[in-house]
Amino acid sequence: MTMPHVIDATTAVQFIMFFSCILLGISHLVQPKMWEDYFTELHARGEVAIVTRTFTLELWPALIIVTLHQVWQGPAIVLTIYGWLLLAKCTISILAPKVGMKSLKQAQQGDKGFIFAGLMLIVVGICAGWALYT
Repeated sequence: MTMPHVIDATTAVQFIMFFSCILLGISHLVQPKMWEDYFTELHARGEVAIVTRTFTLELWPALIIVTLHQVWQGPAIVLTIYGWLLLAKCTISILAPKVGMKSLKQAQQGDKGFIFAGLMLIVVGICAGWALYT
């Protein structure tokens, strides 16, 4: 009987974030209007939108990276830094909702912001993928 292949937590996080960041990044590039509409609609809901954005989109990847991926060298460092920055954004948004609302309002600036965000997500995804294969 052979044992199934088990991967370590760091590798699992890199694998998950490779695919999710690339997918979300491409979505931001090809559907920026969809993302603009989504975040504009969230912003219109007021401060309660901070809870929705933080707990559905940002907190879980931040916690996964911060708790399971503390790699401070090579291309994987980009993923670790991304996780800590995302956790800082979540913390600030929840504790100071007016600041979080300013972040949501940026969605109303149009496609350029989402295209830039998409490119940054792709960079994070590429670094996660690169770390998997080095």
